Amino acid sequence: MNGPNLKLVTSTPLALVALLIAGCGNSAPSNGAFASKADAICASLNAGDATLSASGGAAAVKSQQALLTTALTKLGDVSAPFNLGEAYHAFLFELTQVESVLPRLAAATAAHDATRIKSLEAQERGFERSAASSAVDAGLKGCG
Repeated sequence: MNGPNLKLVTSTPLALVALLIAGCGNSAPSNGAFASKADAICASLNAGDATLSASGGAAAVKSQQALLTTALTKLGDVSAPFNLGEAYHAFLFELTQVESVLPRLAAATAAHDATRIKSLEAQERGFERSAASSAVDAGLKGCG
């Protein structure tokens, strides 16, 4: 009988599945490697924010926005492990909310509109608290 080799036909799918499973395990970063990368980006952002907070004014708020935009781009390039992905995406979302407040805060600061500044700073703090909570949930120590 010259039919197909049954052993080859049945072992090929199993070998393919084994290769696929082996490949998937290496694509996600470890929790520690992920946290290390993201925390380093946050440390840089926090250091810049501390310097700008001391100087104040609309220019400082605009510079803070530029720092945050750069950090968000870098953080967006960091892949979270599957088990932390939801919390990490929530963290990034809250940071984009902070980023969205900053242009309005810069304008209010330039206009010396104390009432609007107070309202926008309260919004910013609320988003920052939410981001910090999500950062903790994502296993990040330097971002919270």
